[in-house]
Amino acid sequence: MRRSFSLRLHLMGLVAAVLVPSLIAGGTAAWRLASSYREAFEERLQDTASALALFVESEIETYRTIANSLALSPMVEGEDLSAFREWARSLTAPLGSWVVVHEMQPTIRRLLNTATADDAVLATGPGPLTFRALGQALETRRVAVSDFIIGGVTGRPIVVVAAPVIRNGEVTRIVSVAVDLVRLSERLHARAPGGETFASVADSGGRIVARSRNYEQLLGVLPPSRAVPETARSQRVFEAAASDGGRAIFSGQHIANLPGWTIVVAEPHAGYRASWLTPLLTLIAGGLAAVLLGVAAAAWVANRITRPVQAMMRHADAVADRPDREERPSPPAIITGVLEFERLQHATERAEMALEARALEYQAIFDTAAAGVAEVDAATLRYVRVNRRFCEIVGREEAELVGHLVPDDLVHPEDRGRTPATLARRKRRAIQVEGRVMRPDRKLTWVRASASVILERGTGRPLRILTILQDITERRQAEEARALLAGEVDHRAKNALAVVLAAVRLTPKTEVEAYARAIEGRVAALARTHALLADARWTGADLQALVEGELAPFLAPSGGPQPRARLSGPPLVVAAEAAQTISLLLHELATNATKYGALSVPGGTVEVSWERDDAAGLLCLRWTERNGPPAEAPKRQGFGTRVINRLVEAQRDGSVERHWAADGFSCVVTMGFGSAPGKPGTPRPPQGSEGQKAPADAE
Repeated sequence: MRRSFSLRLHLMGLVAAVLVPSLIAGGTAAWRLASSYREAFEERLQDTASALALFVESEIETYRTIANSLALSPMVEGEDLSAFREWARSLTAPLGSWVVVHEMQPTIRRLLNTATADDAVLATGPGPLTFRALGQALETRRVAVSDFIIGGVTGRPIVVVAAPVIRNGEVTRIVSVAVDLVRLSERLHARAPGGETFASVADSGGRIVARSRNYEQLLGVLPPSRAVPETARSQRVFEAAASDGGRAIFSGQHIANLPGWTIVVAEPHAGYRASWLTPLLTLIAGGLAAVLLGVAAAAWVANRITRPVQAMMRHADAVADRPDREERPSPPAIITGVLEFERLQHATERAEMALEARALEYQAIFDTAAAGVAEVDAATLRYVRVNRRFCEIVGREEAELVGHLVPDDLVHPEDRGRTPATLARRKRRAIQVEGRVMRPDRKLTWVRASASVILERGTGRPLRILTILQDITERRQAEEARALLAGEVDHRAKNALAVVLAAVRLTPKTEVEAYARAIEGRVAALARTHALLADARWTGADLQALVEGELAPFLAPSGGPQPRARLSGPPLVVAAEAAQTISLLLHELATNATKYGALSVPGGTVEVSWERDDAAGLLCLRWTERNGPPAEAPKRQGFGTRVINRLVEAQRDGSVERHWAADGFSCVVTMGFGSAPGKPGTPRPPQGSEGQKAPADAE
């Protein structure tokens, strides 16, 4: 038989056939547009880095030219350097620079420093970093440029451009011109892009010698971006931490004629993402709007079409099912409240709730993703830098941590010596562990901690250890709660199976059909009780609802005949074990009344009432049959009697009183309605359950 589809499905298929190709094309175009925005952003960074590299090269070349010109001057050879001093000052003063001349033979001796007074006493020799530049100029007999130096006389950050004075094939003196790095940074700032973009120049040792922003604090600092592997730095762009905090996208260039010197241009990561994410999100939003509009239109059209179709179907069913000689029903004039439309509304609401739930979940994950970060000195293990989240996790202020405490001061005594910072320094590799943080208020916080070592380039000596903390206390508590819940579910399942097993074993097996009906009735009673308990999360069951569930066929519906069963009693919630007992008890009594008692004849009724004794925690339940056959005491104890006795006697203070009278049977049951003694909330299985063999008379 050929499979048919509803008209609604055909309409939805038509909408999908129109929208899906458009969405695919739009998504492809959006992705390509975002890629082009990223590529344009990266090319702009590269072009800026190349242009600024040429600028820095030209700036240093100016100092090279001055140093070389001074070294070639005959005035630098004599003992009297006063004329040379004036000339050197005239060349370097506009640049905010100064000149130093060193005698190289027979020993290194400082002859002149234009940054000091003419009659000032000069230091005997250069500092170690300056000496390295002098040695390079002496060895190569070419102009050499030093790395970052703090001037010994001026105290200012500089680099030195050293030019050798060669006479008769020998280097007799070296002329050094100081490059003021503050001035270089100011000139770099004037040419760097505006906004949040910044440029940074690093010497061969990786230290910052010029920066377009925040250079007053960062000159001479080794930036975090130097920790990025060289393979990543050699790419067009790479991502790393910036010196002034936050993540940034970098593009680097080597500076010609300055071996080892590099310049990077960086844009904060937020700006980088905004450059391509904003247009992408705009297109996605437009696509989603188009999808929602199409779905809404399709739903409206489908509703307009299916309402008369459904009405016609209902009318046709009514005509086909009408009894003979009955007038044919009239077709409906107005059709409203269609089930399909309500389902569509419910489905839409569920979809929106699901989307909102996912958005909240994402937001929660995003918020909890903020981790505690700390930087530790590898030599002393003392904290050098911590962030706000780290302070929140360990419960201490930044001033208390930095420079004073070590990781072992924060952890549980059993975890000391095994912190990730200690292990990472020892093994010189990344470490990740879970441990406990001891807060000042003695509260323990479980954390997942990872640490990585920052090594010194060349020597491999550990410099810093970067530690990241994530608070996992809630996860640990959730795991413990899940384990507890699993145990509780296991306990409840075993208890329910024990009660069912007891009912099976206590039921006579003389007739197969009677045995099946009896088992089905008892299991159904237990199932109804289980549903009530499950709705209340196994905290108890409402006695009124429990009795109504067992006697539902005999309770009068609204506007129906007189009820065969009447209920009365105060509100009462009984424990799980008591609820199961009452359910089976009422089932046995109702079954007996239907077969032999008041419910077996027309006009017979049953009254069920109960009272509670809160002080003793006891329930008194009365079953009274009226207008039924005369009740006579049985000559022997039947199966129903044994079941009731065993169920009630298994409860605390359980007892049963039976009365047989001419107008019907009555029964009074007294039992505890709370938890069984000794194990609050844990039901006691009836005799014959939990693997024990049932008594012989129950068979």
